Amino acid sequence: MSWRIGIDTGGTFTDLVALNDITGEEKVFKTSSTPDDPSRAFLDAIQGVLDEIGEAAEEVTMLLHGTTVATNAVLEGKYSKLGLIVTKGYRDMLEVARQNVPGEFGAISYWIKPPRIVPLELVREADGRLNYKGEVLRPLDEEQIRLAAREYREMGVKAIAVSFINSYQNPAHEERAREIIQEEYPECFVSISSDVIREYREYERTLTTCLNTGLMPLLSTYLDRLSDRAKEAGTEAPLYVMKSSGGVSTASELIKRPIAASLSGPAAGVIAAAAISSAAGITDVLTLDMGGTSTDMALIEGGIPRLLTEGKIDIYDIKSPMIDMTTVGAGGGSIAWLAGSKALRVGPQSAGSTPGPVCYGRGGTEPTITDANLVLGRIPPYLLGGSIPLDRQAAYNAIKTKIADPLGLTVEKAAAGILEIATQNIAAGIRVVSVRRGRDPRDYTLFPFGGAGGLLVSPVANALDMNSILVPMAPGATAAAGLLYSDVRVDHVITDVQREDLLNEDQLQEEFLQVRERVIEDLASQGFKSSGIRLQAFVDMRYVGQAFEIRVPLPISDDSISLADSFKNFHTAHESQYGYSYENKSLVEIVNIGVTGFGQLAPPRQRPKPYSKGGWSDLLKFTRPLFVNSVSDYVHCPVYERPTEPISEPLAGPAVIEQYDTTTVVEPGWEVVVNEFGHLFITRKGGVQG
Repeated sequence: MSWRIGIDTGGTFTDLVALNDITGEEKVFKTSSTPDDPSRAFLDAIQGVLDEIGEAAEEVTMLLHGTTVATNAVLEGKYSKLGLIVTKGYRDMLEVARQNVPGEFGAISYWIKPPRIVPLELVREADGRLNYKGEVLRPLDEEQIRLAAREYREMGVKAIAVSFINSYQNPAHEERAREIIQEEYPECFVSISSDVIREYREYERTLTTCLNTGLMPLLSTYLDRLSDRAKEAGTEAPLYVMKSSGGVSTASELIKRPIAASLSGPAAGVIAAAAISSAAGITDVLTLDMGGTSTDMALIEGGIPRLLTEGKIDIYDIKSPMIDMTTVGAGGGSIAWLAGSKALRVGPQSAGSTPGPVCYGRGGTEPTITDANLVLGRIPPYLLGGSIPLDRQAAYNAIKTKIADPLGLTVEKAAAGILEIATQNIAAGIRVVSVRRGRDPRDYTLFPFGGAGGLLVSPVANALDMNSILVPMAPGATAAAGLLYSDVRVDHVITDVQREDLLNEDQLQEEFLQVRERVIEDLASQGFKSSGIRLQAFVDMRYVGQAFEIRVPLPISDDSISLADSFKNFHTAHESQYGYSYENKSLVEIVNIGVTGFGQLAPPRQRPKPYSKGGWSDLLKFTRPLFVNSVSDYVHCPVYERPTEPISEPLAGPAVIEQYDTTTVVEPGWEVVVNEFGHLFITRKGGVQG
């Protein structure tokens, strides 16, 4: 048994990368997604790649999966009907929420509070109270819990969330409530807040627990279906699922905490980008993941993706570790349309894979970014090596009818306008994860991937005045490859607010050992021995009076923690993130102490290759007309087959480089070499190459 398989389900295509752990051989396979039942494309991908490599399903040792099922469920509000049990007196917690209004100052005039996850009529109260130290003030009224469980059963509510005040300090009441619910209603899904997130801030903790609970039936059904599909393909390999934090989890563990997979799909690509760029000696990167529906962007510094302890999914604030990403509605299937019959817009609506862009010939009638790329000669009249033919004339007619004629433009100018708007939308998204974080994009290398990532990479780099671009070997399958670079990850946190001049270090040491033990137990339950576990401790800190924290490493030595370095690191991190530090001016508070554990899986080995004796001329396929916006006309552009060996000879744009899973367009003013790992390294003409 020698093959590991990573499968990423996107809006248009389902991508697969198979890795042979013995030989290092990699195989990329893509198939159309099946939005009505994503498990069908999951099965198609497994069977398709096994047929291509000529291996039996028994040779598969592990399946890893990235999915947008949880994300889409939250965005579309399609999670399960659920009930919520809270401490007596806190029935309106979700309605009260927070006083802050998101957005600019004027947003208060039109902002509307997010709708409740749980309708008020499905919220039940239970007597019983803990103080802020976790000490019992009033015992839990168990009969009220039993009555609530019976009511929910009669109403057909199949998921119940439990969130009691101060349970992050002492989970005993919540754990007992769960036991009672399972006695009264064993077939119901139950999650308690102290399991989902053991931190203070009751609104975020309760909201996150509710979303987690509502996703449990959906994710359970979905992952069970994937397991059945894998068996149908003939493999009993264990299934791991990508989490928002960039680690993976066994499917059985994820069913307990599905909120951890709220951004499962995009996270894997960022992990791959960090590994691939670091191996090439590039550690500061801005990623651009352009797929069929949207484009996701993230910041990588020092080879490590920036991680958030909380974030937003649509209109809801959740507390869960996640890679810092932003998304814009600019994917290959994003629809171009006219606002008020005069203003050209692109997205966020997408044609997806069904019916897809007009050029797919599947019934689509609205022009998309892919249609514009085809009309301008940026992609060939086919995808996936010819398995999906594209109809250029249909794309041309759609842009003419819907965009060009109403605006009084030529079709080429209209198509170029579509791409320019998409470019500016993507550039704005990159500024969110860079400029708004105090980072200058010009100091970073742009790392494009996704099926459409290489098509607009030069225009995006031009818009941001960036100077270098790194295109991986298989851009269209980078997210699937990222699954193979990921370790099993577990995060646990305990809240204990302490000021630096009043520290109880013995208590913090005890809490560290407690949370470390939880992490080790979780990883052991997923099959990892101590020799295969790597631990990282951290603390969340803030200046006294601040409302939000920064996470910094907590050094460990012989099972003991060392806080002095963490305080120094906090001042440095605060200055880096916000532009100032109050070192020696303000006291610091510790808010949370936690541990991240990694169950280590063997990552793919990146092997440098000797430079080819051949050159670009050996890879020339033909020339075709390419519309270049800077000259407002078509030029005869050489089209090359993607090199598989390093080529030190620079190739100046304009040029088009085609491969099975994507196309890369090198614009005028840029030139490309192929580095020792086979990646395309594109720089401004005359610039420094690495």
